[in-house]
Amino acid sequence: MAEWPLIDVSVGTAMLRIPGEQYEGMVLTRPNRFLVSVSYRNQTVVCHLHDPGRLKELIYAGNRVLFREAVGSKTKYSITAAFHDGQWILTDTRFHNTIASKFLDPGCKREVRYGSHVIDFKCGDIFVEVKGGTLYEDGFATFPDAPTKRGSEHLRALLELKTRTDNAFLIVLFFNPEPILFRPNRKTDPEFARLFYTCLENNVRIKVFKFGLYGNEVVYRGEIGISRLQ
Repeated sequence: MAEWPLIDVSVGTAMLRIPGEQYEGMVLTRPNRFLVSVSYRNQTVVCHLHDPGRLKELIYAGNRVLFREAVGSKTKYSITAAFHDGQWILTDTRFHNTIASKFLDPGCKREVRYGSHVIDFKCGDIFVEVKGGTLYEDGFATFPDAPTKRGSEHLRALLELKTRTDNAFLIVLFFNPEPILFRPNRKTDPEFARLFYTCLENNVRIKVFKFGLYGNEVVYRGEIGISRLQ
């Protein structure tokens, strides 16, 4: 088996500093999955939301959000985080692979093709796929919060890689520092949940890490265990 490419990271390490000034506003509406109208100083600001999930517990009328200037084709601003249970939860998935890369050898290649799939990293002979979520429900960190055909396809690819080469790894990033256990969201996507547990049963290596957002810094808060109860 190839050597696992993880680098030890201490709890409390700042993994990312989000650039630019953050502005706090209040959600007015979410016209579609990727646009949010925000009230800011008696003005309406249209922001891009870079997360295809439902985020019903985060993006709803009246909730507080942080947004920043970001050049885009339709908007001048992007949502960075939303307020939930007394803390800010990162909602911008563009940062996921940058954060995940801090756990991996610097020589890992990004976005490598395997068959018809694009896998997030390849570290030597090891393929590493990254998923990230925010949903904290019934005491568990869970993913996905919306059906994800693409996510299931990636798990099938990891299972194939495990069978063929033994070099398949999954990293799940969770952007809430509270949970101590993770489980896949069977209620929302039973196929993803089935494949996730099939990966576990077939010894695909899986790590789940959690993070908090403090000011402009995304801080590592430790590893989360995986619930074996299906």
